[in-house]
Amino acid sequence: MVPRNIILIGFMGTGKSTVGQKIADSLDFEFVDTDSLVVEMAGKPITQIFEEQGEPAFRDLETKALEQAADGQHRVISTGGGIILRSENRALLHGHGFCVWLRAKPETVYERTCANNERPLLQGESPRDTIERLLAERDSLYRQTAHFNVRTDDLVVEDISYGICESASVFFQKQDG
Repeated sequence: MVPRNIILIGFMGTGKSTVGQKIADSLDFEFVDTDSLVVEMAGKPITQIFEEQGEPAFRDLETKALEQAADGQHRVISTGGGIILRSENRALLHGHGFCVWLRAKPETVYERTCANNERPLLQGESPRDTIERLLAERDSLYRQTAHFNVRTDDLVVEDISYGICESASVFFQKQDG
């Protein structure tokens, strides 16, 4: 039986945390954010982990956070944008609940993230180019991991949340067969 979790994946700025919190409130599920777990485990912000230890160390912590988050029931789990880079993470994501890929166009992602200095991967010279490159690189990984996907560019949080809840209900009914 598939655990009764809803797991949100997708690039930064697609609405995972906002939508995830709304879904958790609607279903009376626990909301878990893997980035927050990483910060808690490391005792420092993600930007500092990247600066001091590099991306591989961050990804190790991210995997531990996902394992911890996925080890439960009735959770809405919001993940970091790059969590799908590791095959073991993709297996956990796909196998521990209803996995939903929140998608947005590169321009939407840029608009939503450009003012945030806490995004280590966007601190280079051309954040727009970085967004486009990373979205293209990760597209197939998101696609193979998710059970369902939603474009968030022009939708409101309530509509996205409602649609995901309805789709999760159908998914879990089919799993119970």
